[in-house]
Amino acid sequence: MFCMSSEFDWFMVTMPIFALAVYAIVMLGSMEKQPKILESGGAQKLFNWAIIGLFGLGMVYSCYYMILRFVELLGNY
Repeated sequence: MFCMSSEFDWFMVTMPIFALAVYAIVMLGSMEKQPKILESGGAQKLFNWAIIGLFGLGMVYSCYYMILRFVELLGNY
């Protein structure tokens, strides 16, 4: 592996990002009245693209390292 050397490294990088995302979702969801900026069509489109981009990038990144690990394991076979 080039960047991450252990599962603990992955946990230390992804856990704060996950915690911030959950915090934002819970705080926005618990608001009695949403801010007007969140109700506009542009904001909805931006949030949709951000979520799709975040999870899409995460899937591509994970697939890359799964394939890299698979090739590495085949090389050691």
